Amino acid sequence: MQRAGEGLTRWQAGCLEQVSGVSLAGAEITLLLLIGSGRRPKSIKELARATNRVDIPNIQYSLRKLASAGLTRKQGAGRSGVTYSLTDEGCHLAGKLNTLRERLLTQAIEGHSELAGRLRGAADVLEELVELYGAAAQQTEAPSKD
Repeated sequence: MQRAGEGLTRWQAGCLEQVSGVSLAGAEITLLLLIGSGRRPKSIKELARATNRVDIPNIQYSLRKLASAGLTRKQGAGRSGVTYSLTDEGCHLAGKLNTLRERLLTQAIEGHSELAGRLRGAADVLEELVELYGAAAQQTEAPSKD
C-alpha cells in the first residue's frame, strides 16, 4: 500500500509539472484537489478526515504553501469558523490537473476491460481497510487498563 501511495504521489507531481510551473509536494497536491472537490470551502477538520491525517500543524503548513502560491484563500476566523477555498487560479490549476489525470488514466485502462471492475473492487477493499485501521488506531489511543 505504501508503494502504491508513493506511486500516486510521484504520478500526481509529474502531472502537475505538465500543467503548471508551480512546485508542490504530494500533500499540497492532495489538499488542492480536495479543496476543489464539491465546489465548497473545507475546514481543516474536513481535510484531515478526508486524508486520514491527524497532523494538523503539517496540514496548516501545506495550506500556507498553497496560499503563498496564490491557489487557496482562507475565510472566517476562530478555531471552528475557518474554511479554505480555491482562488480562480487554484480552480484553473485543479481543473487542468484533473483533466490530465482523467485522460491519462482513461488511456491506461483502455484495452483492459477487466481492470476497471477489479479496480472498483480494490477501491471497496481499500475503503474497508481504512475503516479497520481507524478502529485499530482508536484502540492504540485508548488508555491502558493494566
